[in-house]
Amino acid sequence: MKHKKFAIWSAGIAVVAIFGFVAVKSTLSPDSMPAAVTQVKGEVAPNHVFQTYKYPYKLRLKANSTKLFSAPAGTRGAKYLGTVSDNKVTKNIMATRRSDLNGSAKTGYIKFKDKAHTYWVSAQQVSFRDLNALAGNNAKVETAIKAGLKLVGHSGYDYGGGRNIADVKHHKFDCSSFVRYCYSKAGITLGDLSSVTTYTLVEMGQPEKFKNLKRGDLFFFTNSKGQVNSHVAMYLGNNLFLHDHRQSDTGGVGISTLNAPSWRKETNGTVRRIAV
Repeated sequence: MKHKKFAIWSAGIAVVAIFGFVAVKSTLSPDSMPAAVTQVKGEVAPNHVFQTYKYPYKLRLKANSTKLFSAPAGTRGAKYLGTVSDNKVTKNIMATRRSDLNGSAKTGYIKFKDKAHTYWVSAQQVSFRDLNALAGNNAKVETAIKAGLKLVGHSGYDYGGGRNIADVKHHKFDCSSFVRYCYSKAGITLGDLSSVTTYTLVEMGQPEKFKNLKRGDLFFFTNSKGQVNSHVAMYLGNNLFLHDHRQSDTGGVGISTLNAPSWRKETNGTVRRIAV
C-alpha cells in the first residue's frame, strides 16, 4: 500500500513539473519582444532604471538594423518599435536624456526624437559625432585627445596593461597607462612607462580647482570602496570625458559624462593641468 501511495504521489509531482515546464517555456519564448539586456531580465525580471539624467549630445545611430524602443528595453511597459530602417529614422540624432539600468553605468538607453516620435536606443548602438566642436587652441591637448579618441571602441580595459612596448603596440591599457599614452603622442612624458599609476599621475602638471576644469585636464575619482585616486580621466568639455574603464559604454576606452550621478559622485576634486 505504501508503495502504491508513493507511486501516485510521484506521478502527481511529475504532472505538476511538466505543466510548470510548459508554462516557463512559454514565458521565456525567444520570439517575444523587446529583447532586453538579457532575455530573462526582459521577460521574467524586468530591468530597473537606477539613474536618469540629461544627455544633450549629438549622436549617430550605428546601423539601420539598430533596435528602437518606447522606453529602456526590458523595463515595465517598454515596447519594441522596430528598427531604424523600419521607422525611417535619420541616423544623425540629438539625444535628450539617458537612463542606466540595474546599477550599471554601462547598460544605458538614450532618448531622442525624430519626426515627432520618441524613441529609446541602447548606448552601445550609438557613437558621438561633431566632437570637433569642443576643440580648443592648445595644440598639445588636441593632439593628446585625438590620439585617445581614435581608440574609442577599439581598446578594451586591461588592468595593469600598457606598461611595456608590446602592450602599447596592441593598445592594451588601463586608465593611467591610457592617459600616459595619449600625452606621449603629444610629446609629453608623464613618468616612466613601466610604473605609471594614478598615484604618479596625480603629481604631474599643475594643480587646478575642479570648478575650473579645462579641456585636456586630468581629474581623479575615489571609488565606492573609498580608494582615493583609483581612476583618472581626461576632460573633453561640455561635461564629457575620455577614459579607459570597464563601466564605459565600450567596456574600455570610451566617452562618459559628468551628468551621470554615478560618475559625478565619485570625482574627488583633484585636477591636474598637463599642457598649459
